[in-house]
Amino acid sequence: MEMHQLRYFLAVVAEKNFTRAAERCHVSQPSLSAQIIKLEDELGDRLFNRLGRRIELTMAGSYFEKRARNILMEADNALREIQEGTGDPKGTLQIGVTPSVSPKLLSPVLRTCRDRYPNLKIQVNENLRRSLLENLIDGDLEVVISSYSGKSANVFAEPILQESLNLVVPSGHPLAMEEVIDLKELKNERLILIGESSTLGEKVIEFFELNDFEPDIAGLCSQVHTAKSLVNCGLGLAILPETAREDVSPYDVVFKPLASAKMSRLLFALTHERRYLSSGANLFLETVREFVDTRKSPNRE
Repeated sequence: MEMHQLRYFLAVVAEKNFTRAAERCHVSQPSLSAQIIKLEDELGDRLFNRLGRRIELTMAGSYFEKRARNILMEADNALREIQEGTGDPKGTLQIGVTPSVSPKLLSPVLRTCRDRYPNLKIQVNENLRRSLLENLIDGDLEVVISSYSGKSANVFAEPILQESLNLVVPSGHPLAMEEVIDLKELKNERLILIGESSTLGEKVIEFFELNDFEPDIAGLCSQVHTAKSLVNCGLGLAILPETAREDVSPYDVVFKPLASAKMSRLLFALTHERRYLSSGANLFLETVREFVDTRKSPNRE
């Protein structure tokens, strides 16, 4: 059994197609297929059911998948730890963020890392939480910044920032003159919601359900800046995180707290419990903590 055979096997698992798996591994399809057959012969059992163009794992394949991932993870951990050695961090750090993570949180951190660690490249992958968690568990990402339900195995979740959620209204709207907004005042208002598939959308929907409130939904979107733009155009009101308040330009909108319930969300730095965390990832996380601590400081400008 060889390491490249395990990588080919997991590529087929991911792609559910031998041709795409071969492209992913940068080998020819016949070569990849031959190595999979060789691996099956060595194990004494079939790993895949080949149903025409459709491929699915056998029971043996399902058992072997977990073992293969663990083997490759430990091998990669050892290789990366030895290759890193000492000195300034270098290479590419893959991080993931959900769309509602404000640029006011991420941009300063990335800028500080760029200035401090010029040889470290940080690649940001923006996606929904479910996809980011899958990529984290599979090893494609080292760090994910997102809210978290605590339901994924092998994920370490470090709380980094709790922020309030506010009602966002156009500056000329009657509610803009009030200090706080009661939920009943939204009865005749249309609302722009971040889609339910996002963590922020889930939180807002949960808030409405807990307060037995049926929102009149004017539209769904996936980006915070899109929601602010639609509010600015007068198409509805929105509920957005506190950090979005710091980046309202060029939108003429105001943020108002809701009196009916304390709304907030907790963001986490998510890492894999069993995967070696590179020095670049550790320094990135240190920079995140430093930035959050600065925001909490009462002496900050």
